[in-house]
Amino acid sequence: MKRLILLAGFLTLVANPSRLAAQKSQALEFNGFGSWWRFDKSFLVENGFGGGVRIGYSLSDRVGLEVVGDFIATRNVAATQNIDVSGISANVVFNFPASDRLTLVASGGYSHMVFAHDPPYDFTQHLIGAGLGFRGFVSHHLAIRGDVRAQYRPDNPFYSNAFTAQAQASLGASYFFIPPQQGKGWNKNYQWYWGAQGGAFVSKTNTEAYVYDPIIGGHWLITARRTALYAAYEQSFFLADAHAVIFDPNASTSSVGPGFRDVTFSDVRRFMFGVLAYPSQKVIEPFAGGGFALMQVLNPSVDCSSCTTLGEAEEAASRVHDASSKAFVWVMGGLQMNYSSRFNVFAHYLLTSSAQGFLLDGNTHTLQAGLRYSLGTSKEGITERH
Repeated sequence: MKRLILLAGFLTLVANPSRLAAQKSQALEFNGFGSWWRFDKSFLVENGFGGGVRIGYSLSDRVGLEVVGDFIATRNVAATQNIDVSGISANVVFNFPASDRLTLVASGGYSHMVFAHDPPYDFTQHLIGAGLGFRGFVSHHLAIRGDVRAQYRPDNPFYSNAFTAQAQASLGASYFFIPPQQGKGWNKNYQWYWGAQGGAFVSKTNTEAYVYDPIIGGHWLITARRTALYAAYEQSFFLADAHAVIFDPNASTSSVGPGFRDVTFSDVRRFMFGVLAYPSQKVIEPFAGGGFALMQVLNPSVDCSSCTTLGEAEEAASRVHDASSKAFVWVMGGLQMNYSSRFNVFAHYLLTSSAQGFLLDGNTHTLQAGLRYSLGTSKEGITERH
């Protein structure tokens, strides 16, 4: 019987290898390291110690992406000039597991290196780079990582018939916020998320150009399998009063001439309802959607200094009231990072349509980031008593 159980388990693993591979994918790696820089001999720059950080994301169990930032403060070999060198690179990473605790790493990509601050060391280089390294896991979340990297370009800033070659060796510690074995992602189906967001609200009026103002708000996100209902309330607080004009044939004067009245305001709020789609169930996943919004300018003030009768003042107030609230269509796109089935962070861009006769002219644009936390499931199970 025991042999049959072992055989069944073995056949299950063989028949479904993708499940094992998926469990190693989508790992998020945060790495800090110390480094040793070796500069091209033609640069006449002292080799020395530096340091940097690395952020990586595994697309699968074998392939990932990473961004590396590195810095060193050094000097020329004559010791007469201080030199700061910073580099940033974007790489494709290939992982080759050697055992349960050891993974070999090969990488390659683009490097951007900046020398500062005084001539002749005040230039920028664009290079191609490659590297080899390893990860030695000491726990599910923590690993020791070592790398040797080299960069190359076919020309040289000091000699016309020479190439450039730089190299670094680094050793540091990596923390996997989402461990490799959790690569399948999180089950976010049928969750009721409460969220908060903030960012920049970009708008203009019919007399002023686009300006950036802060916007904050909260929302509900009720998920199904790959879609979600979205409801939000947001308010923008203008850093300076916005100025617009509305049409009023009774007006004798305004900032743009007769037939219009000046309006000032400093706050806008909106209510939004719509649907979002999550096409890929990943640790880092894109989302997009759209819906309808009601946008309202709060407490607009109309200039009625030229009003001669109470009727003119009442009509001006009625006109600005009509221009202060309109309905809109909105579309949204962004990225979400899931830290667990209950908690995630996100960033998105939101565009609203324009509306004729509204105090804000044309489209509005919003860039926001925020977080969401699920307080429980949005779907009740069915129990049956016997």
